[in-house]
Amino acid sequence: MSEPVSVDSHFEGKAPQLKAAYDRLLTALRRLGPVREAAKQTSIHLEKNSGFAGVHPRKSHFNLEFRTDYAIDHPRIMRQQQLSSRRFEHTVKLERETDVDDELLKWLQDAYDLSK
Repeated sequence: MSEPVSVDSHFEGKAPQLKAAYDRLLTALRRLGPVREAAKQTSIHLEKNSGFAGVHPRKSHFNLEFRTDYAIDHPRIMRQQQLSSRRFEHTVKLERETDVDDELLKWLQDAYDLSK
Protein backbone atom coordinates (compact mmCIF):
# COMPACT_ATOMS: atom_id res chain seq x y z
CA MET A 1 0.00 0.00 0.00
CA SER A 2 1.39 3.44 -0.93
CA GLU A 3 1.88 6.26 1.54
CA PRO A 4 -0.79 8.94 1.67
CA VAL A 5 -0.07 12.00 -0.44
CA SER A 6 0.57 15.24 1.48
CA VAL A 7 0.91 18.84 0.40
CA ASP A 8 4.58 18.82 1.47
CA SER A 9 5.31 15.68 -0.56
CA HIS A 10 4.33 17.57 -3.72
CA PHE A 11 7.25 19.97 -3.16
CA GLU A 12 9.94 17.42 -2.26
CA GLY A 13 12.85 17.59 -4.69
CA LYS A 14 11.47 20.73 -6.32
CA ALA A 15 12.98 24.21 -6.52
CA PRO A 16 12.79 25.73 -2.99
CA GLN A 17 11.08 28.92 -4.15
CA LEU A 18 8.03 26.87 -5.24
CA LYS A 19 6.98 26.03 -1.70
CA ALA A 20 7.49 29.69 -0.74
CA ALA A 21 5.25 30.76 -3.65
CA TYR A 22 2.64 28.17 -2.64
CA ASP A 23 2.72 29.35 0.98
CA ARG A 24 2.29 32.97 -0.11
CA LEU A 25 -0.63 31.93 -2.31
CA LEU A 26 -2.36 30.11 0.57
CA THR A 27 -1.80 33.00 2.97
CA ALA A 28 -3.37 35.43 0.48
CA LEU A 29 -6.29 33.10 -0.30
CA ARG A 30 -7.08 32.61 3.38
CA ARG A 31 -7.68 36.35 3.64
CA LEU A 32 -10.70 35.71 1.39
CA GLY A 33 -12.12 33.09 3.76
CA PRO A 34 -11.67 29.42 4.60
CA VAL A 35 -9.57 27.36 2.19
CA ARG A 36 -9.10 23.61 2.45
CA GLU A 37 -6.12 21.86 0.86
CA ALA A 38 -6.82 18.43 -0.61
CA ALA A 39 -3.64 16.69 -1.72
CA LYS A 40 -4.25 14.30 -4.61
CA GLN A 41 -1.84 12.00 -6.45
CA THR A 42 -0.64 14.64 -8.95
CA SER A 43 -2.09 17.91 -7.65
CA ILE A 44 -3.44 19.89 -4.73
CA HIS A 45 -7.07 20.97 -4.87
CA LEU A 46 -7.98 24.22 -3.15
CA GLU A 47 -11.55 24.19 -1.91
CA LYS A 48 -14.07 26.52 -0.35
CA ASN A 49 -17.35 24.60 -0.48
CA SER A 50 -16.21 23.03 -3.71
CA GLY A 51 -12.95 23.25 -5.61
CA PHE A 52 -12.06 26.66 -6.98
CA ALA A 53 -8.40 26.15 -7.91
CA GLY A 54 -5.83 23.43 -8.48
CA VAL A 55 -2.05 23.44 -8.05
CA HIS A 56 0.02 21.16 -10.30
CA PRO A 57 3.68 21.14 -9.16
CA ARG A 58 6.46 20.66 -11.70
CA LYS A 59 10.23 20.69 -11.15
CA SER A 60 10.80 24.45 -11.43
CA HIS A 61 7.26 25.90 -11.35
CA PHE A 62 3.67 25.01 -10.68
CA ASN A 63 0.61 25.47 -12.81
CA LEU A 64 -2.32 27.09 -11.09
CA GLU A 65 -5.72 26.36 -12.61
CA PHE A 66 -8.86 28.25 -11.65
CA ARG A 67 -12.34 28.90 -13.02
CA THR A 68 -14.16 32.15 -13.65
CA ASP A 69 -17.44 33.09 -15.30
CA TYR A 70 -15.59 35.22 -17.86
CA ALA A 71 -12.69 34.74 -20.26
CA ILE A 72 -9.37 36.35 -19.31
CA ASP A 73 -7.35 37.63 -22.24
CA HIS A 74 -3.95 38.27 -20.69
CA PRO A 75 -0.35 37.22 -21.47
CA ARG A 76 -0.05 35.48 -18.07
CA ILE A 77 -2.78 33.02 -19.02
CA MET A 78 -0.96 30.04 -20.52
CA ARG A 79 -4.10 28.12 -21.34
CA GLN A 80 -7.78 28.92 -21.39
CA GLN A 81 -10.61 26.49 -21.94
CA GLN A 82 -14.30 27.27 -22.16
CA LEU A 83 -16.09 24.66 -20.06
CA SER A 84 -19.64 25.92 -20.64
CA SER A 85 -21.38 29.08 -21.75
CA ARG A 86 -20.46 30.80 -18.45
CA ARG A 87 -17.41 28.90 -17.15
CA PHE A 88 -13.81 29.27 -18.23
CA GLU A 89 -10.78 27.45 -16.87
CA HIS A 90 -7.49 29.31 -16.88
CA THR A 91 -3.91 28.18 -16.24
CA VAL A 92 -1.15 30.44 -14.91
CA LYS A 93 2.48 29.42 -14.39
CA LEU A 94 3.96 30.39 -11.00
CA GLU A 95 7.70 30.24 -10.35
CA ARG A 96 8.33 32.58 -7.41
CA GLU A 97 6.58 34.40 -4.58
CA THR A 98 6.30 37.63 -6.57
CA ASP A 99 4.08 35.82 -9.09
CA VAL A 100 1.37 35.94 -6.42
CA ASP A 101 0.34 39.54 -7.00
CA ASP A 102 -2.79 41.70 -6.90
CA GLU A 103 -3.74 40.85 -10.48
CA LEU A 104 -3.68 37.10 -9.83
CA LEU A 105 -5.47 37.52 -6.52
CA LYS A 106 -8.29 39.46 -8.20
CA TRP A 107 -8.88 36.53 -10.57
CA LEU A 108 -8.70 34.08 -7.66
CA GLN A 109 -11.17 36.17 -5.66
CA ASP A 110 -13.63 35.74 -8.54
CA ALA A 111 -12.93 31.99 -8.66
CA TYR A 112 -13.37 31.75 -4.88
CA ASP A 113 -16.68 33.64 -5.04
CA LEU A 114 -17.98 31.22 -7.69
CA SER A 115 -17.39 28.23 -5.43
CA LYS A 116 -20.75 27.34 -3.92
